[in-house]
Amino acid sequence: MIRAIIFERYKKVLIAACLLVIGVGVFNALTENKQWKMIYHEPHAKENFEKNRAGITYWDEKTEKNVHYTSYHQFQKAQLEFYHSDSGGFETLEASNYSEKTFYYSNFSTYFNGALLLLVPLLGFLLFFIDQKTAFNHYLFSLGCSRKILFQSKILYVALPFLLVTLISQFVYALLIHALIPAPYMTATLGQLVTSIISHSSLLFFLFCAGTFIGSMVGNVFFGPLTLFVFLFLRSWLPNAIYSLSDIINLVKGSSHSSLPRTLFVDSVGKNGGNMLVNCILVVVGLLLIFWTYQKFQSLSLENDNAYLLHKESRWPIWGMMTLFTSFVLIFNFFNPWMIFLTNRMSRIDTSISQPILSTVLVTLIVAGICGLILFFGEVTKHLAKTLNKFNHQMR
Repeated sequence: MIRAIIFERYKKVLIAACLLVIGVGVFNALTENKQWKMIYHEPHAKENFEKNRAGITYWDEKTEKNVHYTSYHQFQKAQLEFYHSDSGGFETLEASNYSEKTFYYSNFSTYFNGALLLLVPLLGFLLFFIDQKTAFNHYLFSLGCSRKILFQSKILYVALPFLLVTLISQFVYALLIHALIPAPYMTATLGQLVTSIISHSSLLFFLFCAGTFIGSMVGNVFFGPLTLFVFLFLRSWLPNAIYSLSDIINLVKGSSHSSLPRTLFVDSVGKNGGNMLVNCILVVVGLLLIFWTYQKFQSLSLENDNAYLLHKESRWPIWGMMTLFTSFVLIFNFFNPWMIFLTNRMSRIDTSISQPILSTVLVTLIVAGICGLILFFGEVTKHLAKTLNKFNHQMR
C-alpha cells in the first residue's frame, strides 16, 4: 500500500525530473558538438588567421614569452582540441596523456553544464520539504505504518531511481561527446570520462543527501529554500577555500607552490578524474547526513510546521555546522586575511599578525551571531521582550 501511495504521489514529478536530467545530458553533448563543428567549418578561419597572424600568439611556459603560431594547422589544432590542460600555451595533448595533478578544461561548454549541481540537491530538498508544507505527512502518519518504512519507501522508490537516472544521464553525455568529436580532437579516452563520472557522481550524491537533510530539518517556507541556495552558493566556493588553505600552509612552510592539485572536486564530466579519497569522503558524509535525516524523521513533530528548524534538540549541532562551514568559506575564499598577511611578509611589507587574527575572529563571531539568531530567533525575541518590559517597568 505504501509503495502505491508513494508512486501515485511522486510519479509525475519523478518522470519529469528524470526526463529533464536525461535531456540535460543529451542537450549538452549536442550543443558542444555543434560549437565544435562551427569552428571546424568556419569558411573564413584561415583567411582571418593570415590577416591577423602578427597579433595571434600563445604563452609558452618554457620560454615564458608570447610565441606566434608556426602555421594555420597548428592554430586550428589548438582551437579544435576538445580538452586542454591549464599549463598554458600550445601543447599537443594526446587522449592518453593524463595527470591527476593537472586541471583540464574544455573550450566548448553550455550554461547547462552545471545544471545537475542545482537539480539534484533541489529534488532531494523537495522530497521531504514539500510533504511537510502540504500536510501530506499528516496523511502518511495517519496510516498506522511505521515511520521507518515511510522513510525507506521514499528513498527506495523516489531517491534511488532519480539518482540512477542521473548516473545514466552522465554516461549518455560521455558516450555521445566521445562519439561525436573525431578521434584526433577528442583528447580524452572513454576510460577517463568514466573516471570523471565516478567523481562527479560522488559529488552529486553528497549534494542530494545534503539537500534531503536540509529539506527534512527546516519548516519555514521562505528561509527553508533560502538555506538550501545559500548552502549551494557556499559549496560552490568550498574547493577554492580548501585550495587557498593549502596554499597558506605551503607559504608558512616556505614554499610558493601548492601541493594540492586543483582537481579534487569534479563539477562536470570531462577529462578531470578527481580524487578517490575525496570521493569516499563525499559519499561517507552524504550517508551520515541521510542517517541523521532518518533518525530525526522518526521523532518528527507536526506541531512546528512553520518553525525554521523542526527539531529543537538539533539546534546546537546545526549551529556549529553552519558557523564552521560558512566561516571557513568566507575566511579562506572571500576575505583571505592570512594569504594577504603572508604575501605581504614575502614582499617585505611590514604587517602585524594581529590583523589576520582579528579578521578571522571577527568573521567567525559575526557568522556565529547570525546563525544563532536564525536558529534561536524565538528565544532571542522572547528574552528581548522580557528584558524590555522589565526595563520599562523599572523606569516607571
